[in-house]
Amino acid sequence: MRFPLYLLALLGPLATRPATAQTAVADTLRPATLPPAAGPLHGFDAERSRLDQRGLLVLGTWAAGNLLVSGIATGQTDGSAHYFHQMNIGWGAVNLALAGAGLLAARRAARAPGAPTDRPSAVRAQLRTENLYLFNAGLDVAYLATGAYFLEKSRNPATDNPNRWRGYGQSLLLQGGFLLLFDGFQFATHHRHGQALYPLLSRVRLGPGGVAVVLPLR
Repeated sequence: MRFPLYLLALLGPLATRPATAQTAVADTLRPATLPPAAGPLHGFDAERSRLDQRGLLVLGTWAAGNLLVSGIATGQTDGSAHYFHQMNIGWGAVNLALAGAGLLAARRAARAPGAPTDRPSAVRAQLRTENLYLFNAGLDVAYLATGAYFLEKSRNPATDNPNRWRGYGQSLLLQGGFLLLFDGFQFATHHRHGQALYPLLSRVRLGPGGVAVVLPLR
């Protein structure tokens, strides 16, 4: 996901073949940032940027917690627990760097002039943001599958250093599970916020027996 090269370096000669999930594009959280500008969509764009920055703060806090807890525990454990915390440190370092870079970029963009405020541009930016989180969620599922594969491989009597495979698998399940919840929540939040861009679709209501269109009385 966010650091496939780190994982491959840790696996080293143990990896008979690289896990396909770990060769995917980095899961970079890039906030959709439209800087302040006059116009009816300025408030909408500012709120989207705020939602992204809030998400980056959550990611950064999670990453810092991984660095702190696993940084202490990795020197006090052995066996699979040692490798579990070792992998968590790698995830924490990369996620913290991504969150910090994303926050700095968002704040710089917020001070830059000249953002487009027309509805088509806002819709395109909104869809890019939602699609990014959906793509990330797909990668998160791949990390969970890779973690399950590592755990299964650790149970094979012929596997060299099963503790490493088990520890790395447990870490992938933890990190992938958190990121799946994170990306899913971010997508749902942005999707709900983006309904204001689609006046007609925002009036559509789905029910158990059909579809209804709600029209305002005034």
